Amino acid sequence: MNRVVAAIARMKAQIEERIAKGIVTAAKVEETRKALDMDFVEYAKLQELKSLAVASGKLSLDEGMTIYNYLGEAGPDKFNGQPVEVKAVLTQMLKELLVARLKAA
Repeated sequence: MNRVVAAIARMKAQIEERIAKGIVTAAKVEETRKALDMDFVEYAKLQELKSLAVASGKLSLDEGMTIYNYLGEAGPDKFNGQPVEVKAVLTQMLKELLVARLKAA
């Protein structure tokens, strides 16, 4: 099972449910999506941490390739155009991988 794909699907369902229930508006979701844009340094760090997590077995190769495909290969532009559920999940993964890396140091 690809945990990245599963997390994105869960996040998408949660967002759609919150919009349907009137808890949040589509405009607010779009505002959040834009707020989650990465700069080049964040993009490069997530690529690096993803690769290290795959090499150490914390992420499967399939999960690493999923992240790579969502990030794109030439900078943050592809990531910045992704839907909010993708950006939210990958941003959370960046946080978790950074914390794990700092604890290991």
